[in-house]
Amino acid sequence: MIIRPYQKINNLYVPSIKIQFANSNNLQLNLYEYSLLDTGADVTLIPYFLINELNLPQIKNQNRITVKGINNRRLESLLYLISFSFDYQYFFDSIVYHIPEIELREIIIGRNILNRFSIRFDGIDRRIIINP
Repeated sequence: MIIRPYQKINNLYVPSIKIQFANSNNLQLNLYEYSLLDTGADVTLIPYFLINELNLPQIKNQNRITVKGINNRRLESLLYLISFSFDYQYFFDSIVYHIPEIELREIIIGRNILNRFSIRFDGIDRRIIINP
């Protein structure tokens, strides 16, 4: 079981936790970033700085796709493969969608990742409980 506190951002507590991200071909190439766990997002969205720093492999034979963001705004995106870890020990691979940094600076973890785990959002105690 992994327990992480909510982060206080602009005097609000939000379900944002530090996650370890890595290049799936080289786990030594990794970094830690706070990421918003968003049950309303179908997919995981990452800004370009993460793709660039980790030198993430793009999913082959994929053209740009269109994703809908906040207020159903359409954004062009490319797919990448990334490894991630909630406990900084065990890694899981997932496809993520690139969003230009002018649209998104933060990392949004969507249901394509969240649905692989049992995750409890404990708003009263301001914490997230993850059972891998």
